[in-house]
Amino acid sequence: MSFICPVCNGMQELTALCPICSHTTCDCGKWTDYLGPYSPYRETNMLSFSEEPPFLQNELCTHLVNCPDCHHSFTIHLSESTNLEELHP
Repeated sequence: MSFICPVCNGMQELTALCPICSHTTCDCGKWTDYLGPYSPYRETNMLSFSEEPPFLQNELCTHLVNCPDCHHSFTIHLSESTNLEELHP
């Protein structure tokens, strides 16, 4: 069975608190979409290992998150078992 990201497929919304200022962050989409100009249009398995870090091989979906207040960006690794409600109090 293949992994389906609930955030990418619109089943859940990703909200998390910024570790710097504790304000609510914004989901900027999949981290792999920022690897190059055609990355959003390529199949996930078409990305070469040199572009794809090892944590992406374990059926995780990595999202880039940005804080609109302090402009801090970071990634969140989601799996089928990730409880999105635990990402913010």
